[in-house]
Amino acid sequence: MEVERVADGERLVPILHDAEEDDERIRAALRDPAVRAYAVRLGGETVGAAVVRWAEPSELLYIAIVPGRRGAGIGRRLVAAIQGELPAHGRTLLVGTGNCSLDNIAFYQKCGFRMHSVRRDFFGYIDPPLAEHGITMRDMIVFSYEIGG
Repeated sequence: MEVERVADGERLVPILHDAEEDDERIRAALRDPAVRAYAVRLGGETVGAAVVRWAEPSELLYIAIVPGRRGAGIGRRLVAAIQGELPAHGRTLLVGTGNCSLDNIAFYQKCGFRMHSVRRDFFGYIDPPLAEHGITMRDMIVFSYEIGG
């Protein structure tokens, strides 16, 4: 498995669509000069992608693994590679997920992130509202990974 920085993040939009249904939001993030896109390649196939805004604090904006490859540790290794770059950019990496995304909430904690804050009503722009596990997505749960923390 290889994690590589990608100059043309546009080619990753179909994979990242699983993390954000509005492709234009992904494209807008990719136009930010502080943002970098990453691809995970396995046997010549792109199986995952991530978008990070490097600042202080930095933020993991989007991450997605193709459906047939989930559960094999690829996401964890992608996050670990991004965490490995953090010292060059600061001490803190944030990531957010929906209040109803219970699998994501567990995933980020397994990757060393800790609860940070709640962005109430963050997902109000989604109409009709999404739901997972019978819970309506309203708030963003923000996690932080701190170097030495």
